[in-house]
Amino acid sequence: MSAILGDPSCVVPVFQPVVEPATGRTAGYEALARWPGLPDISPLEAFDAARRGGSAATMDWWCRRRAVEGVHRRGPGTARHVFVNVEPDCLAAPPPWGPTPVLTDPAGTETGVRVVLELTERTLLQDPPAVIAGVEWARALGFGIALDDVGALPECLALLDVIAPDVVKLDRSLTQMSAHGLEAARAINAAGDLARRRGSVILAEGVETDEHEDCALSMGATLAQGYRYGRPGPLPERAAEASPIRIVDSRRGRIRSLPDILDDAPTAVGDAREAVDACALVESLAASEHRAGCVVATMHGARHLSAEIAGRYRGLSGRHAFVGISAPGLGPSPRPGVRGPRSPELPDPGAFAVASIGADHAVAVLAAPLVASDPRGSVRWCITTDRDVVADIARAVIGTLAPR
Repeated sequence: MSAILGDPSCVVPVFQPVVEPATGRTAGYEALARWPGLPDISPLEAFDAARRGGSAATMDWWCRRRAVEGVHRRGPGTARHVFVNVEPDCLAAPPPWGPTPVLTDPAGTETGVRVVLELTERTLLQDPPAVIAGVEWARALGFGIALDDVGALPECLALLDVIAPDVVKLDRSLTQMSAHGLEAARAINAAGDLARRRGSVILAEGVETDEHEDCALSMGATLAQGYRYGRPGPLPERAAEASPIRIVDSRRGRIRSLPDILDDAPTAVGDAREAVDACALVESLAASEHRAGCVVATMHGARHLSAEIAGRYRGLSGRHAFVGISAPGLGPSPRPGVRGPRSPELPDPGAFAVASIGADHAVAVLAAPLVASDPRGSVRWCITTDRDVVADIARAVIGTLAPR
C-alpha cells in the first residue's frame, strides 16, 4: 500500500466492455484501476488508504488520466464512451500536475471519446452538497455522469432525481436476481421512471448468463456490462462495432436558480402567509413519510428560522437521509443533524422554498415576493408534486449548503 500511496501514477487501467444487449454492439468501456505489482490490493482499499492520508484527490486524478490516456493511445474509433470511477468530493479538485491536454476534451469534440464519470451510490449520502457541486462542475466541462450500484442502498434513491444521472447503473444484485422484495422493486421502478421522464439510460451490471441478460432487458436496460460480454483487460486491438446510442445530455440535472424555476411553473398570487402555511404542510407530510428521503428549505434570512421551525427540522433529521436549511446569516450546522449554508454571507436567494423528495414521494413549495423589499407581503407561489420540478428545487437548495 505504501508503494501505491508513494507513487499514485503507477495505476494501470483495465477495460470492461459496455454493450447494447439487444444488438451486441459496444457503447464504450469502463476503466477499472489496477496495480499489477500488487494484485491483492482492491481500488476500494487503495482509496480508503489515500483518503486517510489526505491524497485521495491525487489518486483520483491519476486514475482518470491513465484511463483516458489508455483509450487515446489505442487510437480513434476504439470507444465512443469511457466510464471512469471517481470520488465525488474530489471531482472539482485541481489536478496535481496542472493542465493536461488529454483531459481537456471530456465531451469528445475532437477525440470522439466521451468521458462519463461514475459516482458510487455509497458516497451520495456522505456529503450531498459536495456531490451536487462536483456534478455541476463536471457537467459544465462536458463530462457525462453515471450513478453506480443503484439499488444497493435503498435510502440513496432519495437523491436519484436530484443527481439526475445520464446513466443509471443497476446493481448486480438486481440483475442476478439475488435481491428480491419491495426494495428491489422500488429501485427498478425509480430507474425506469427517471429514464422515461429525463431520458436517462439504464445499464445493468453483473450480466454473466443468458438469464441475467433477460432480466436486464425486462428491467428496461438499454446497456449492460458483465462477464457475458467480456472480462476486464486490455482494450481490443480492433475496434468492435460501435453503438450509435446517445448517452450524455449536458442540460440534464443542471442547477437553476429558484426564481427561474418559479418562472416556469404554474403560479398563484396570494399572501405570504398562505405560502408559509403550505411549507408547514410539506414539512408535516415529510414527518409522516415511512421511507427516508431528502428534506431541504431555503429562507430569506436567519431571522425567519424560529425555534419551532428549527425543532421541526431537527426532528426530520432523525427520519430522513438528508436534511438542510439555507439562509443568509445562518451557520453551517443550525441544529444537530441539519446542514446549513456553505457561508453565512450567502446572498438572498430571491425566494423561499421547502422540498421533500424520496423514492416514492415528491412535494415542494416555492414562493417569491412580488416586492423584493417586502418578503412578508404578497407573493407569487406554487405547490407542486411534479417530480422534476421538486428535484430542481431540491438541487438548487442543496447546491448552497455546506459540504461536510
